[in-house]
Amino acid sequence: LKPFGFKLRCAALRNGSALTPSSSRPLPEELMARQQQGRAEQARRGGRRLLRGLVLPAAALAAMAVVRRLVRPGMAEEVEPQVSFLGSKRREMADVARKSFPGAMTGSTVMARMLEKVEPYGVKWDNTVYGQSLCSDEINSDRGHLSVLLTKYFGHSFHLGGIGGAPYVGKTGFGAFSHHVPDDGHVVVVFGPHIGISPTGELGKFLRVGQSALSTSCGAVIAAYSQCTSGANLPADPQDMMQSWLRGQLKPHCREIERSVNPMKDLVMKAYREIEAEVMRIVNTDYGSGHLVLLGGIQINMPHSMRGFFAPMHFSIRSAGKEPVDLMSAFD
Repeated sequence: LKPFGFKLRCAALRNGSALTPSSSRPLPEELMARQQQGRAEQARRGGRRLLRGLVLPAAALAAMAVVRRLVRPGMAEEVEPQVSFLGSKRREMADVARKSFPGAMTGSTVMARMLEKVEPYGVKWDNTVYGQSLCSDEINSDRGHLSVLLTKYFGHSFHLGGIGGAPYVGKTGFGAFSHHVPDDGHVVVVFGPHIGISPTGELGKFLRVGQSALSTSCGAVIAAYSQCTSGANLPADPQDMMQSWLRGQLKPHCREIERSVNPMKDLVMKAYREIEAEVMRIVNTDYGSGHLVLLGGIQINMPHSMRGFFAPMHFSIRSAGKEPVDLMSAFD
């Protein structure tokens, strides 16, 4: 009877009928569904455990790597890694840069548009010598800045500038640099002052890695402005030639800047105009048949860990015996 009863119950279950109290048990389809749900829940739990096991150690290792980069060899204590900007805060700071300096964009975007525009003229990485007249401030070497990207692209750079970004090497320095050009090759020069943006969006201020207080950026340009408006008589100093030059060039503009609604923005714009004029006074195309590409603008030091921005103000190409060609349409 036992085998017969077993077969009878199976038939009843297949037919969906209720013969005995055993018919109150779940049908095979329900059992399978419950088993599948159970296996799915176990898989989800296992996946969460696996994810925690992978993500948390990875995050810890990443944090440790950041700390190690910030700690010099031999330091006994670790420093707290600086908090990176995320999402909306990055967009907010980018908006500050673009509203203050219309046309400002990331260094990588400027480089891509510049290289695309000069490609028809035969300007390539292997037939070009690259130079830059930018401030000596180390934050201009932060990753993502146009000057850093172009140095990597061309493989080298000749430093024409000093504090403030003016081309202090003069005609002799440019002549030496331009005669390093490959045969029938080209010369590319990027120039201009720089300005920092604080984590709260304040122009002319910058929070440097390892410091708890803001500092000025560009410190030399802002110092020249402060010296000019202090009322003190500061003659040219042969032991401070770069600052003396900046102070002398900015002095005629300082009273106007004092009345400005946004003095830091107007100050760096005045500095740019003086630097551009000086660049035009020292450059030439006497080095050969190749082109001279000039790209001037404001280098913008964004809060860490954002990539640097650049606001193009001048972009042209020229060669011996030919009129300069304006290429600013590359940034429209």
